[in-house]
Amino acid sequence: MSIMNQTSINVNPTWGDLFSGKFLLPTIITNLGILLFAVDTFIITTIMPTVIEDIGGTSLYAWPVMIFTVGAIVGAASAGPIKVKFGQRDGFIFAGLLFLSGNLGAAYAANIEILIAWRLLQGLGGGLIISQSFGLVGEFYPSDLRPRMFSIISTTWGLATIFGPAFGGVFAELGSWRLAFLAIVPLTLIFCVLVWRHIEHTGKGDKAEKFPVTRLVLFASGIMSIGFTSQTDDNFLRLGLLAIAIIMVSYAMKRDVTSVNPMFPKKTLVPNSAIGSSYWFNLFFTCTFILALLYSTLYLQVLHNQTPIIAAYTSATLSFCWTIGALICASWKGQKVKFAIIGGGLLMVFGAIGLVLFAVKGPIILIVLSLGIMGFGIGFSNIHVTSLTIDCAEEGDGALVASSIQTMRNLGVAFGSALAGLIANIAGLTEGVEVDVISRAVGLIHIADIIMATLSLGSLITFVIFYKKERQNH
Repeated sequence: MSIMNQTSINVNPTWGDLFSGKFLLPTIITNLGILLFAVDTFIITTIMPTVIEDIGGTSLYAWPVMIFTVGAIVGAASAGPIKVKFGQRDGFIFAGLLFLSGNLGAAYAANIEILIAWRLLQGLGGGLIISQSFGLVGEFYPSDLRPRMFSIISTTWGLATIFGPAFGGVFAELGSWRLAFLAIVPLTLIFCVLVWRHIEHTGKGDKAEKFPVTRLVLFASGIMSIGFTSQTDDNFLRLGLLAIAIIMVSYAMKRDVTSVNPMFPKKTLVPNSAIGSSYWFNLFFTCTFILALLYSTLYLQVLHNQTPIIAAYTSATLSFCWTIGALICASWKGQKVKFAIIGGGLLMVFGAIGLVLFAVKGPIILIVLSLGIMGFGIGFSNIHVTSLTIDCAEEGDGALVASSIQTMRNLGVAFGSALAGLIANIAGLTEGVEVDVISRAVGLIHIADIIMATLSLGSLITFVIFYKKERQNH
């Protein structure tokens, strides 16, 4: 069976199917879980100045953000084993309670060190929530509804991109950053109650006692190494930390291949397979948009004299177009799916080229256009690749394949951020915010972005080829 002629479980699926019958509550639960994680991700950058003013800790300013990311990656990687150990419903609730505890603890933190510890717990719970949400889509929704469901998830992310910083900003303006964390608690309680009442309890797996402690320690150590790259200006040390991170994460994944209780599906790192090429795509495209956006508000303000709010919403063009692109192509079938996947990859490359040409010299309208083209490219390709990857899962592995996709994206965020920081450091950005330094750094970062976008396109082409071969063999 080819990518252009998939079988359908629903003859004529509609958007209404996601919000009616047996899919209504799972759709609400999944998107509420995504929203909780996304809002918690975005509010911290808005409230951190208020946090520092209240409890101090300027030297550890970046740590609440960094440690949350570390926790989220480790939590996401734990989703499969957690489901095996606790079952589907109880694993979800366990994630929600971790997240709830992290928010309560952060709200009452007496100093920055305690806040960092609770942010780690928030990240672990949030990573588990979002990966298990993806797993639920992979296991519960038929293949014809998955692209629509993933486009709804993209919309939820887009809304969080818009309202998350504003949500934190309200409490920052009120001078009570603690209320920003407390405000999330009722939503988390609602999430846990909905899961308890409406998600089927599958029971524990046969391998529940074999929890992957060693692999998770290796994984966590690798991610921490990535995080520490932001704490030094020594480029050789940064390269060393990145090398350590790659070795540890790769070794953890290699050990995972032979495990009876895996964190990742087979062929995760095998590029000449449908699942492997899909996972590499998720890693590369996440690096692509991180490189495109990480310094965007800075250069828009310094090089193009934009206000902070205009710079923020200009950068958000990528997310807006990502969401719109996903909604446009969610119902496509047959040859249109192949067009969406390959065409989306090409748009990412064109968007990256546009940023190299216009990010420094402008005009603003062409920067917006470049970001929008990249966003449309991600929106077109991402939801169909994710949905079709789940189709390639071995029997019983649909949830594991779906949940671990989010782990690869989280890794892309971490590696992409570290790479952008390294390039900016090499360009001399740590020496100040002079126009020539920023211009040089932005130019180099966007050249790296073209490379990542090209790797994304190559992974998409490989995916289409091997998806077709593997489905024909089945």
